[in-house]
Amino acid sequence: MKKRVISMLLAAAMVTGLLAGCGNSKGKKDNESSESGAVVLDMYHSWSTDSERGAALDKLIQDFNKENEGEIEVKVTINPDFPAYQEKVKTMISTDTTPDIFHYNFNPNDLSRQQSGKLMDFTDYMDTEWKERFSEGDLDNLTIDGQITSIPFEKAGAVIYYNKDLFKEAGIGEFPKTWDDLLEACKKLEGQGIVPFSLYTADDAWYTCNLFTYLAASCAGVDSLNKGGSINTKEMKTAAAKLREFWDYTTGDAIGANYSVAMNNFASEKTAMVIDGPWLIGSLGEIQDKVGIAKAPSFGDGKVSETYVVTDAQTPWAAGKTEDKKKEEAIVKFMKFITSEDSVKELTLEGAVFLSPKLDMEDEDVQSTEGLLGEYLDLYSQVEDSTVNIQRNLSTAANSKLPSLLESMALDNISADEFIEQLDAENQ
Repeated sequence: MKKRVISMLLAAAMVTGLLAGCGNSKGKKDNESSESGAVVLDMYHSWSTDSERGAALDKLIQDFNKENEGEIEVKVTINPDFPAYQEKVKTMISTDTTPDIFHYNFNPNDLSRQQSGKLMDFTDYMDTEWKERFSEGDLDNLTIDGQITSIPFEKAGAVIYYNKDLFKEAGIGEFPKTWDDLLEACKKLEGQGIVPFSLYTADDAWYTCNLFTYLAASCAGVDSLNKGGSINTKEMKTAAAKLREFWDYTTGDAIGANYSVAMNNFASEKTAMVIDGPWLIGSLGEIQDKVGIAKAPSFGDGKVSETYVVTDAQTPWAAGKTEDKKKEEAIVKFMKFITSEDSVKELTLEGAVFLSPKLDMEDEDVQSTEGLLGEYLDLYSQVEDSTVNIQRNLSTAANSKLPSLLESMALDNISADEFIEQLDAENQ
């Protein structure tokens, strides 16, 4: 019995240590400093340093620490499993271990972070110069109950990447301009033994929901999707039915697969198309020269502009609330640094990531960017309309149900209409 009690106490101590390892926990001194006397900021994020964007961010953090040596030190903890990372952030906020600095996917249907009372309010620090770094819309969207508790950072477009060599092998000269023509192209690819699309159902079903959102925007227009409300509409049911048609042209492991599996299927040339953000570019290795970026198709009825794009949700920075003025000012200094013109340029060109803080598209280095990133930036500079991936605006209940509903529709256990009706019911 005594041994069991000791074991339980040790386990509890380990859990406490893990929770306190990154964040502003109860009982932790707000003015914690390093041996040099610098203010220590615990930063928690999901960008692995073995990715281009993670390496670029890590370099900027090191630059910041060097510039502020003896005054501010940013210490980083990384969790590259983004779905798990997001849940961890929620847990940390609820257990009073909110990180000093962290990022997350903004969802207007889940304001638990903003309304927790545990996030720092940047309103008084948002001077004119800093405010001009962002679009008014991004700041407005992140102003909740009159407080700016999140700083706009990443809002990347998800574009269609396609393997030009595989398309050529199937006798397809140019990327199709309509969804029906793309379905015909899928038949040609399949006829040559080439799997057309990388899709998956697990976690956030990011690739599948990107395709679904493009189809929905083509059916209803981007403005109707941006308005929110019920998704139980004729247009959404039409989009779901078309998604079901495309599901016949994906890999056998798509049901139950996650991002890593689906992404590697494209990177290893097992599939010909994928819809992803600019961070994919760094994972394509030697096949980059074979890959092109296409404008999204439409139904040819004028519902969408010639160049429209589905974006990821706004992924802003936020900070744990603190009573320590010195720490608060250190957080603001880092936030201004990471959203500065120079930092945004470096993250874009070195990290292949498109950000909310403004990028000077006339900059000589930006305009001379070549390869896939150059194609991405060129396409993005022409974008006329955009809408956020549908999944990013679903309620917590709808998101938890999404994988099983997608799988049920893919297996024809439910119809496209039933998929929308059941997803909408969970989203209420």
